[in-house]
Amino acid sequence: LPLMGRIAAGVPIAAISEVTRHVAVPQTMLSPGEHYALEVKGDSMRDVGINDGDVVVIRETTTANTGDIVVALVDEQEATLKRFRRQNGMIALEAANPAYETRVFPEDRVKVQGRLVGLIRTY
Repeated sequence: LPLMGRIAAGVPIAAISEVTRHVAVPQTMLSPGEHYALEVKGDSMRDVGINDGDVVVIRETTTANTGDIVVALVDEQEATLKRFRRQNGMIALEAANPAYETRVFPEDRVKVQGRLVGLIRTY
C-alpha cells in the first residue's frame, strides 16, 4: 500500500496527500475498496494500542459510525486520527489518552477520509 506520510495522534498536523513510500500489508487486513497507510505521530491513541511510530492501515471512506477510529480532516487543512462520535449535530473527535481533550466541531467542519482497519508495528 502507499504510505501517504504521517497522521497526527495528538496535535493535528497538515493534511497529507503524497506517497512517501510503500509498505507491505497482509491481505487479511484489506477489504473491498481503496486503502492507504499512514505513520502515526503522537500518543493520543495509546490507550487503544496505537503508538507513536506505528503504521495504520486505512480504508478510504467518507462515512463513519460512532466509535470508529477515523482519519478526520478538520477545516480542510488538518488531519488527525481519532475516535469518531456524532452528538446533537456535532462531531466529537476523541483521543484515547486522558492527556488530550475531546474536540467538538459542527458537522460541516469535519470530513472523514478513512476508517482504521489495521495496524502494523515494527519493533
